[in-house]
Amino acid sequence: MTKSSYDIEIDGYIQDDKNQSYLHIGALIWAKIERAGDFFLQILLVELRKDMPIHLATLLYLFSSVLLFSLSGELSWFAPTAYIFPWIKSAALGILIYLLAVEIPISALRRSQRPLTDAVVRLWAHIQYRAFPVVLLIFSLSIFYGVFTSNKNMLPILSPTWRDESIANFNQSLHLGYLPWKLVHGVTGYHPVTRVIEFLYLPIWLLILVGFPVFLGARRDLASLRVRYVLTMFLCFIVLGNFMAALGMSGGPAFYAKVTGDHERYKDLIDYLTFSHGMLFSAWDIQQYLWACFEAKTPQLGSGISAFPSLHVSMATLFALAGRHLSLWLGRMLMLYGVVIFIGSVHLGWHYAVDGYASVIGTVLLWSLVGRATKTVQAMPTSSLRRNP
Repeated sequence: MTKSSYDIEIDGYIQDDKNQSYLHIGALIWAKIERAGDFFLQILLVELRKDMPIHLATLLYLFSSVLLFSLSGELSWFAPTAYIFPWIKSAALGILIYLLAVEIPISALRRSQRPLTDAVVRLWAHIQYRAFPVVLLIFSLSIFYGVFTSNKNMLPILSPTWRDESIANFNQSLHLGYLPWKLVHGVTGYHPVTRVIEFLYLPIWLLILVGFPVFLGARRDLASLRVRYVLTMFLCFIVLGNFMAALGMSGGPAFYAKVTGDHERYKDLIDYLTFSHGMLFSAWDIQQYLWACFEAKTPQLGSGISAFPSLHVSMATLFALAGRHLSLWLGRMLMLYGVVIFIGSVHLGWHYAVDGYASVIGTVLLWSLVGRATKTVQAMPTSSLRRNP
């Protein structure tokens, strides 16, 4: 049966109406996508703005160090990008550990049919607005550590006088004539105990050093703690690890014989530590590596010799200070860990005990200073932070 011209015209109107409906639906969908994109962009800009003090501090440290190396004629020692890939790999490892230790077990408890997929989806839901800011934060941190290591390798040039003998004498006088490593050796002087301390002192310390700021960086609700933590960390490395280290240039017990010529004072300690030669994370092996880098004048990852004050103890103190703002039990656990790191710094020959004392005091002061400064800035009305037109 053929359609009449009237029926054909009616069908045309219906088809046009359908096309108009499809166009209207498409326009609505596109408008929602645009609104969602604008919303996401606004949040992203807000999140990037929260981290601005961290990035500005990194740039200031970078440019001032470039000037220092240019004036000293040692630009070949300047390696600000040396830690970019190690930091990326370490951060990726931290995320993988978090997935395996936290998110996947949650999926398993919920009897998920796709535990890994569900774990990744939940992780993305937590960090989607912080994903790019975290990447930028990792980049800033890697640049900062590259600049710091470059400056640390420059310390013997800027401050060529080793003060180990004076520091060791004061260290021993402070402890009533005893060498502090001997005071703790009754407890720590067993090979299995030393191996545990070596493991806690290097890989676990590095894991927390990288993982803590990445964790804080992924949380939108921890912006204030993140900025306070990272800025305090920066100041610890600069004030304690650069300026104070230059004033109290020292190698520590591990290198005491090499920088003073006195092979007897710490001979028993060094002889004991040689048992772990060839083992993973051996303190003695790492010390030989650092001295080889120092003699060859070849800056490498983690290279540079400077004992006073102890940045290992400083960072362990900072972990505890920040951890107690997350939870009481975490703060207590990290405080206990800090005590182990302090004892380990003496037992493994890395530091004199006074290096750790100075680090704890300096870190607490810097943490308090940054905390007061950030609270003052946050309390200021927005209008007062802008210039009047």
